Amino acid sequence: MNATPAERVAETLRDDFAAHGVRLPDLRADLTDPRQPQLELGTVPLGTGFALLRVLTDYQRLLKAERRRGKPLP
Repeated sequence: MNATPAERVAETLRDDFAAHGVRLPDLRADLTDPRQPQLELGTVPLGTGFALLRVLTDYQRLLKAERRRGKPLP
């Protein structure tokens, strides 16, 4: 079975956090509404706030750059 885009994003985020030394097993895609998938983040281990902020800021910058270029995200 192929992973949905939301599931691929969750996997990518898990990998990015792991690169920063943060393990997030409770990061998953909620696909109850296929038109608007959500990412759910469970319990965050103590001390991961800065890593979370850094990764999400990087993704925000990437998203803005992709929107400016007019290309859809994979």
